Amino acid sequence: MNLLNKFWVIVSDVYKKNVKSFSFLTMVLSPIVMLLIIGGVVYFIDQTENDTPEIAILTTDQEVQTLLATEEDQFTINKEITTKEAAEEAMKQEELDGYLEVSSENQLVTAKYVDTSSSDTLNVTVLSGLLTAIQLNRKAAEYGLTQQETKELISPANLATETIDFENGEIRSQDSTAETIKMWSSYIVGIAIFIFIINYASIIGTEIASEKGTRIMEVILSSVSSTVHFFGKLAGILLVCLTQIIIYVILILIAYPFVKNMKFIQELLQGIDLGELLSNLIGTTLIYFVLGIILYAGLAAFFGSLVTKIEDVNKAVTPLIFLAMIGFYGGLFAFASPNQLIVKVGSYIPFFTPFIMPFRVASETVSTVGIGISIVVMIVFTILFTLLSLVMYRSNVLVYSDAGMMKTMKTSWSILKNERKK
Repeated sequence: MNLLNKFWVIVSDVYKKNVKSFSFLTMVLSPIVMLLIIGGVVYFIDQTENDTPEIAILTTDQEVQTLLATEEDQFTINKEITTKEAAEEAMKQEELDGYLEVSSENQLVTAKYVDTSSSDTLNVTVLSGLLTAIQLNRKAAEYGLTQQETKELISPANLATETIDFENGEIRSQDSTAETIKMWSSYIVGIAIFIFIINYASIIGTEIASEKGTRIMEVILSSVSSTVHFFGKLAGILLVCLTQIIIYVILILIAYPFVKNMKFIQELLQGIDLGELLSNLIGTTLIYFVLGIILYAGLAAFFGSLVTKIEDVNKAVTPLIFLAMIGFYGGLFAFASPNQLIVKVGSYIPFFTPFIMPFRVASETVSTVGIGISIVVMIVFTILFTLLSLVMYRSNVLVYSDAGMMKTMKTSWSILKNERKK
């Protein structure tokens, strides 16, 4: 069996063992269940908030009644209730959410809305805007203004905003929507890397630390080198992670046609170009995601190679979790303030680069040269740390294997001495 075949045998064994485990099923289902719970709560709240309140309009002003009757998307009007006493009785029986009293004097409109704490919420701002429009029209007519003059009088000022950037001494306009999409895609990547570290750090450490000092390791090392064994285990775990990602992608593709027409999903995605979001995720952000996963996988392998017992793996990878937490919160800070000095420095520290640098790229606060330098530094650091993990793994494996061989030789020698005495 050649070297490549041996490598894939180890990869296949590690992959099958982890994919078939109950813990993998739990890792896959936990985020899905959490999203379903959050989605259900958001949907319930959205449905509750969108219940159209039923109100009574108490006024003799026909113009007010006619105008308010057109706002059916904001509230419904109970036309049978025309007195305050009847409205209060209906509210007492929970058959009415509230009532609006409207009066006018000298073309000035005065209104009062009464409801209960348990009533469906009415958008009072919209109601105030409607009544204000009536009052303005009446005052304009009193002053002899035409309809066009009235329209010009109440029209708001036109205020436009533009974000610019300076590149090579030239002014360049920025698309705020595109920047927002890039920011959120960076946020998604940061969460994905953090979840990977939380889920897979102990798994990688356990795989690397397992079989040390056992007869199984002695048998394995008689057939394959420790280097092939190390990288085979690492590749197997990364394939498990890739499998989980593929499962989520497939589930999203299946679920999206069914949920895209839901109102709260449309509100969530309002103003977001999914095509641009995906293209940004596939661009520079994906590079940082892949490098971040490989880097922290190498770090987990390093900490796993330091322990002598599997029981100590969780303690060993604790510093890795803290590093990831610092990077994750650094990314959140970069999300709000990408121009801060601490953000710029942190984006070049390999441990934190995959969390922070995508936000600097999204906000265009880093040059192309800076992006290239951060990627090169991450690649070099990942290679060096992976090689260091391999050296630690090989040295520990050899120590345990030699100890096992010495123990076997001593046992055999003792048996031989006892046989001679007999």
